[in-house]
Amino acid sequence: MRNVLITGTPRSGTTLLCSLLNKLPDVVALHEPMNVWELPDCADANAAADVIQRFCDSTRASLHEHGYALSKHVAGKIPDNVAANQVNQRGIRLRQTEHGKVHVNKPLSKDFDLGIKHPVAFTALLETLSTLASWNSLAWLNVKNGHAPIGEKLDPEFRRSLADQPDTIERQFMIMEWFYRRFRSFLPDKALIKYEDLITSRGRELARFFPQASALDENLASKNVNKFYDRPLMLDLGERLLNRSGIIWDYYAKADVEALMAEISSQPEPAANP
Repeated sequence: MRNVLITGTPRSGTTLLCSLLNKLPDVVALHEPMNVWELPDCADANAAADVIQRFCDSTRASLHEHGYALSKHVAGKIPDNVAANQVNQRGIRLRQTEHGKVHVNKPLSKDFDLGIKHPVAFTALLETLSTLASWNSLAWLNVKNGHAPIGEKLDPEFRRSLADQPDTIERQFMIMEWFYRRFRSFLPDKALIKYEDLITSRGRELARFFPQASALDENLASKNVNKFYDRPLMLDLGERLLNRSGIIWDYYAKADVEALMAEISSQPEPAANP
């Protein structure tokens, strides 16, 4: 049996990754299925790992015996994007997920691959278990306000550092850098998938971990520039990012940010709603 724990920064394509994995034979990938708030109450690291293992075991049993698992979903399916195309009166995108049964209508072997995605919780636990404008477009995402609650609960030093910073945007940068520092400290480069590589490979980048993904040929388009994102905010974030040093530049080049900013600047402004 292989249990695959999926993490990543919020809005970095982890939901799309789960959706692609569910297209593969003998693979099931679930979107934030656990009650991760049980984890901070664990006595030690081994106890936290045991909670995750027991969840995986019970999920496997449910899929084999009943054909369903518990997960966040949209209309009973794992979506490729949890943000709806509707916005509220402030222009903030609405959430469309609910938590409940997801039925899996494909044959599963005894040792099928089970993927479980919890970006913040699993990042906080990386040692144990060894894009900013998008954040601001979603009403429910706590990082929009410069907080990552379960990460702060599991990492008290992280919580204290955020508490000392009054500026919301600066806290967002600190959250992003927290993710990247933990990735650098506890994950080998070969364990990482970049969103951009997933898109340009039409999903076949997943074949590094799931050989059956070599047959994927999905029509994927980058969402790095999105009609729901605040373009002046994106350009301001880009300028602030270019003026920073640190861990982010271990994964991306400043030229990548400059190219994205140029693309944003070249896009026509969206038409106003009548």
